Amino acid sequence: MQIERIAIGLRRRSAWEAIDLGGSAWRAWAPAAWRIWAACYGSVGLLLLAILWEHQEIALLILWWLKPAFDRILLFTFSRSLFHQTTRLRDVLGALPSLARHSGLLAGLTLRRASMARSLLLPVWQLEGLRGKAARERCKVLSRRCRGQAVWLTLVCAHFSVVLSLSLFLLISALIPEGIGDSLSLANWFRNNLTPGQEFVLSLLTLLAETVVEPLYVASGFALYLNRRSELEGWDIELAFRRLAGRALATAASLLLVAGLTAGLLLSPGDAQADEVPTTPALSHEKQVITAIVADPVFGQQTKAMKWRWEETPTPADTETPAWLRFLQRIVEFFSQTLTALAWVAGLLLAVAFIYLLVVHHERWLGSRRPPSRQPDFLFGLDVRPASLPADLVGAARAAIAEGRFEFALSLLYRGALVALIQSTRIEFRPGDTEENCRQRVGGHLEAAASGYFGELIDAWRRTAYAHQPPDAPVLETLCQGWESHFGRPNPGRPS
Repeated sequence: MQIERIAIGLRRRSAWEAIDLGGSAWRAWAPAAWRIWAACYGSVGLLLLAILWEHQEIALLILWWLKPAFDRILLFTFSRSLFHQTTRLRDVLGALPSLARHSGLLAGLTLRRASMARSLLLPVWQLEGLRGKAARERCKVLSRRCRGQAVWLTLVCAHFSVVLSLSLFLLISALIPEGIGDSLSLANWFRNNLTPGQEFVLSLLTLLAETVVEPLYVASGFALYLNRRSELEGWDIELAFRRLAGRALATAASLLLVAGLTAGLLLSPGDAQADEVPTTPALSHEKQVITAIVADPVFGQQTKAMKWRWEETPTPADTETPAWLRFLQRIVEFFSQTLTALAWVAGLLLAVAFIYLLVVHHERWLGSRRPPSRQPDFLFGLDVRPASLPADLVGAARAAIAEGRFEFALSLLYRGALVALIQSTRIEFRPGDTEENCRQRVGGHLEAAASGYFGELIDAWRRTAYAHQPPDAPVLETLCQGWESHFGRPNPGRPS
């Protein structure tokens, strides 16, 4: 590795400083990384979302599972940027076969998918190309003193992705005008009461959040890996000595030049009066350089570390752990890591569920009572006051149908259904609600048959009122009979 061409400054850093260095590197390498990420992850994501239009959650699950594959593309881009190389899409396409075969992709999508330190260990499989026992030993060495930070990096980035997705969701909900904004409310989202188009919008917001977080995650893990290798192999010291050697060669060349000139002057005739050799500050300058290097904190500091550690005693060759026991240990370690990851995911889901329940039921839990909201008198121009309805609502509707006043008949049935829902189920409608808002608010409060009837009534009303396409007489009669069976007495607003 030509470490003198590395684009970042090598020095002794803590693991947290290395993660911060990854953020700085990500900002410097972001243009190329985002182009590649949008071309690969964005195209695959949009394709999956379009194919699984009715099952957006399955598409997002597949994209989450495939993230280690896209991380390898990001690491390929960052590894080239580390040496000032520009990565184009054709470079990535040419490297895809190698990334698929020689980067441990299959294990990354199966056995190591639940690894919480994969950002730190991914370069071992992809850049170093180690496999088997050599890879495991290498991962153990790299994980010492920085595995905890790699695990925290995974957890923080996962939470950051969720928070960013919800923030974008709330931002769009706040910008949508009143009247249609309730269709993207958190309540509808938790009740799974969203249309496929709205779910597609939420999926796009999730892809946007991953576009911000995932390159940062890979860059930070890569910086943590570089810092650990620099610490183990002394890259910073090697660079210091290379610079020192370069200066020493330059000084030696100048000394040879001075010595040659001096010898020429001494041996030339008529210059016997030159008794002194010209002096040069090269040696004193070299001393100053060496003194400055030794005085650097990397070389001159003394530290004391007080901590507990296991004392490892070498085991004789004849008592080496059997192969079957080592294999069993690896299986136990894998299940331990998997259960740890599942525990964190379960904890996150429980926290989200608790926050949701607290928002929905805080009045009941805290003992506070919200004053009942006043129901609107008019909804999209229709009078929904009980006193505005006739005593025999269905009879009045049939009479209007007989006279050919279909819009008036359907408005009676529709207004009567709204009044019945307001009084019997205590559904809170808002003055700005549209027909679609009313359909969504009723969802989950009625039985399947009554909810289906209400939807048919809304569709018939909308076709008649807006498109002037009234339904046939048998359909109108069915709606009248259905109103009586689903909404009780003839006038739900006042006694007959």
